[in-house]
Amino acid sequence: MKRFASHFVFLPAYGGYLKQYAVETEGGTAVRLFPLTEEVEDVEWLPGAIVLLSQDELKELGTNTASIKFPRNSLAAPPHPAEGGYGLFPVYFSRFDITTMLPAAGTRHRQLP
Repeated sequence: MKRFASHFVFLPAYGGYLKQYAVETEGGTAVRLFPLTEEVEDVEWLPGAIVLLSQDELKELGTNTASIKFPRNSLAAPPHPAEGGYGLFPVYFSRFDITTMLPAAGTRHRQLP
């Protein structure tokens, strides 16, 4: 189990984003989301944004970064996971423009473990 937190966690499948949340992963998929209201042990802070993608979106990302939709709606609370987690794969975008709510030019991305 690993935990990552970022300024923004985008959930295109749910049409919104969460501000200053952490993502707990197991086997490369998101199993839990929780607000980062204080310093928590074993949480790696990643400046930028984390996007939780479906398997199809993840495949598309490999060939076309522009294919990812960054929702502009803030979610009041994280969606409830199905049994075993969200079934979504966390991808970290290192440079993120909070004015446009899009990755900055030349942003690199990597899938989180």
